[in-house]
Amino acid sequence: MELFKKLNEEGVTVVMITHDPKIAANAKRVIRIIDGVIYEGDGEEAAS
Repeated sequence: MELFKKLNEEGVTVVMITHDPKIAANAKRVIRIIDGVIYEGDGEEAAS
């Protein structure tokens, strides 16, 4: 995770896909896909 953080600080976009909430907690932005619907943030609001 430290390598990903360092790369991101240097301006590299990192796309990570995980089912582990502990890993996802490291992200600046979380997008969820639930039953084929894309949600951003806490999962309450569909992304536009």
